[in-house]
Amino acid sequence: MDAKARNCLLQHREALEKDIKTTYIMDYMISDGFLTISEEEKVKNEPTQQQRAAMLIKMILKKHNDSYISFYNALLHEGYKDLAALLHDGIPVVSSSSGKDSVSGITSYVRTVLCEGGVPQRPVVFVTRKKLVNAIQQKLSKLKGEPGWVTIHGMAGCGKSVLAAEAVRDHSLLEDCFPGGVHWVSVGKQDKSGLLMKLQNLCTRLDQDESLSQRLPLNIEEAKDRLRILMLRKHPRSLLILDDVWDSWVLKAFDNQCQILLTTRDKSVTDSVMGPKYVVPVESSLGKEKGLEILSLFVNMKKADLPEQAHSIIKECKVVERCHWGILTDLLHKWNQS
Repeated sequence: MDAKARNCLLQHREALEKDIKTTYIMDYMISDGFLTISEEEKVKNEPTQQQRAAMLIKMILKKHNDSYISFYNALLHEGYKDLAALLHDGIPVVSSSSGKDSVSGITSYVRTVLCEGGVPQRPVVFVTRKKLVNAIQQKLSKLKGEPGWVTIHGMAGCGKSVLAAEAVRDHSLLEDCFPGGVHWVSVGKQDKSGLLMKLQNLCTRLDQDESLSQRLPLNIEEAKDRLRILMLRKHPRSLLILDDVWDSWVLKAFDNQCQILLTTRDKSVTDSVMGPKYVVPVESSLGKEKGLEILSLFVNMKKADLPEQAHSIIKECKVVERCHWGILTDLLHKWNQS
């Protein structure tokens, strides 16, 4: 972690330790690939909330810049806007003279926009799917200046969320179509109280200076109206990304003439909303070559150097792009047994 980020975290360590509840913060960082299950257990073993927060921050201080960004995004996602604001100035941006990240080729502008919008970073093990990413970007370009919906749908674990994040990791697309930024919301399976909390957190993120309201919306209809005003007045030409939508009634709460990208297992969820709709289907399997690429990245070997057993491992594990830690653990176990 660079000095600026580390100093910022140390400077505000006391406030963070006092206020954060670690459970959902850790869930976010684990899904982002920057915290392990064993580290989560170590934090949970601490006796008090403040000691758990202290242990988590101690771990983050020993990690790299991406972990700082993941922690910052987690704070935003879980409604800790004031704490996230404390860390904003310390957000690390490692760029070369060309303005692009020396490893990923992503410009500092894109990194900043996605970080502020809470877009997840690439998984630890990542393979490209250029054809699908291009298809999503082409659909998104149709929303330039116009409200509408782009739906990425497919079975669980097929990489929808990774593809959604990768599609907006593009300087030209953001600058030309969504200069107002992007805002990522992890939706999931919700009841009415859970949906209201998601909407409240989103409204809080979009109105950090509290110029439009001094209190949270009290019900879903009020939250929907608040969101409409915020998107119209403060965040025009921005993209709202709704990840893992299960129900059409949930989606109706975001039906505010916005530009929306969503991921779902059920493409019919958009039947209840208005406006232009574009669909990008994602197959449930990556195929053998992509599976071998993932395995080679995980074990740090060239694909050509993988032993013959790798082919049977890929077939049995049915590897998907998302590469959850459970799948990777299963892969490694089978590798060791080969």
